[in-house]
This record gives sequence, C-alpha cells and structure tokens, in this order.
Amino acid sequence: MAPKAPTSVLPSSGLKDKGTVLKDGGETYSASLNLVDAAKNHDKFYHMQVVVSKDKSKCWFVQHWGRNGTSGQTQVKGPSSKDSAIKLMLQKFKQKSGVKFEDRGKGGAAAPGSTAKTGKYEMLNRRLTKAKAGRSKKKGAVAISLMWDHTDKRKRNDLDLHVTPPSGETIFYMHKKSKCGGRLDVDRQQDANEPVENIVWKAKAPKGEYKVEVINFSSSHNAAVKFDVGICIDGGETEMLSKTVAGKERAKTLVKKFKY
Repeated sequence: MAPKAPTSVLPSSGLKDKGTVLKDGGETYSASLNLVDAAKNHDKFYHMQVVVSKDKSKCWFVQHWGRNGTSGQTQVKGPSSKDSAIKLMLQKFKQKSGVKFEDRGKGGAAAPGSTAKTGKYEMLNRRLTKAKAGRSKKKGAVAISLMWDHTDKRKRNDLDLHVTPPSGETIFYMHKKSKCGGRLDVDRQQDANEPVENIVWKAKAPKGEYKVEVINFSSSHNAAVKFDVGICIDGGETEMLSKTVAGKERAKTLVKKFKY
C-alpha cells in the first residue's frame, strides 16, 4: 500500500499560513512515496504537493525528501501559475514512481509504495558513492555526473563528460581542474563494469551559464549509446536527464545549458 499523502501543507515548506493543498478537477495534488530497497540499504521518503495561495492567484510546488527517521530536505519552486506547478508535480511523480499520477492507485510493480523501483538517480548515487565522488551538499556547490550501461560486454564505450562553466574553460579528461574551482574527480573508461564520471564544485561555484556535453571518445561497436546525466545544485534534488550519443567515435551530444 502506498503511504498516505499529507492533506495539509508540509510545515517545512514555510507556506502553511499562505495557502492550502491544491484540489482541482477532482484531484488532490499531494503524494507520498517510499523508496525502499533493503539490499542497497535504501529507505527513503518522498513527499510532494502543490500549494495554492489563499487568494487562488498563485501556486508553489513543494518537495520534501530524505531517509526515513530524519528531518530530510525541502525544496519550494514558485510562485507560478497553477498549470505550471501541476506540470512540475506530474513530471516529478512519474520520474520517482514510474507511473503517472492519475494511475497511482492502480498498483503494479512500479506503483507508489512498491520496493521494485527506486529510479535512475538511486543507481547513479550508488556508483558515485562507490567511486568516492565529490558531491553538491550545500549552497554554492554544483555537481554534474554521467553514467552509462556496460551490461553487454560486447558493447562498451568510453564516454567523456565535458562541462564548460562561465569562465569558458572546458573541464574534461585532459583538463581536470579549472581555475574557477571545478574538478573532474571520477573518470571511468571502457573497461569499467559500472561506468560513471563526475565534475564537481564543492563550494563557490561561479555564477553564470554552464554547458554540459557528452563525447563518445571510443567504443567497441557502432551503435548509438544511451546515457544519463545528473545535475545537483546547492545540495538540492538531482535532476536526471536521459540522452543518446551517436555510435561514431568523437560524436557529441549537448545535454543541457543552464544558468546558476
């Protein structure tokens, strides 16, 4: 059974006196998930809700997550329009649970409360922990990570993570440390069973535009390669992006440009 969704505004959001949980079109926009995998020592909660202001003029999307038994972390996005806040919640719910919000009561292997699915960010987190990668744990920190699949030993790649910060100097395997404090601290290659790469600013990440790219440096085949990139800013929730790079060596994919 899925954990019961809170019907009141999450106290950690700071919005308790500013509004109520949105009820619209027969839906109450509040949900709770348990992300549990005993084998990996994962036991996490994840709450999300849309809060509408008392005058109904604006909304916020609220997320509260952490390990069960702890106070966790809270992130508030907005204010924005009702439609924008609902869209954010529907996207996040699908990402975390594997099912659509409107299908949350239908059960199944990936339904809320199930132990079968914890999401790609859990896999990335495990690989980064094993590699002792630097993390974004506080305000001013930025971490950008890459992982791809080597399950089929006949199809292996050396993908390279390239990040160009506001300074304009690209951080990658031949330039692992930038003058602005960024560092490539994990660089797995074609022989790795669980490949992962990581570029991090543990503090004082420069303000401005960042460009994230992935290069297919070398491979044992010619097929396109799927990969995932995680972006964590100010110690908040990791944004997961799934992309593909062409099978040709030195092929490049622009993952994202973002402003910090």
